[in-house]
Amino acid sequence: MSKTTPHLFSIISRIDTNGWTTVLLEDVVMQLDIGAHDFEKGVKQPIRFDIEVLVEGAESPIRDDIDEVLNYEYLHSSIESAISKRHSLLENLAASILEEILLPEKAVAGVVCLTKLSPTGFEGKLGCSMGKVKPGRIN
Repeated sequence: MSKTTPHLFSIISRIDTNGWTTVLLEDVVMQLDIGAHDFEKGVKQPIRFDIEVLVEGAESPIRDDIDEVLNYEYLHSSIESAISKRHSLLENLAASILEEILLPEKAVAGVVCLTKLSPTGFEGKLGCSMGKVKPGRIN
């Protein structure tokens, strides 16, 4: 199970569908200048990105062609778009990615988990998870 899937379970149980599919991108690590503290500004930190999008339906595509599915390469593009400007807060970065990943019509809900892998002054990891459902998609 992915890091993001548990966040989607409550959504899956509340949509009226016979099947569902998720597309995901996991364990992408990028060095980013991110942080609100003065000691973080101008310093790149490793940030892990885990993203998952819920799509209604579990039908086999009619043709074995990428145009028949939600091209999940757009998940990586959503990261690239969001990091094109500096963010102080992981939450703002996650919200920016979340808005991008929900743009395709087929997307029902999404989850973005961001993790600072070696935050200055802390043992372990710090991060946030953010999920969103498109309006009108939950019964």
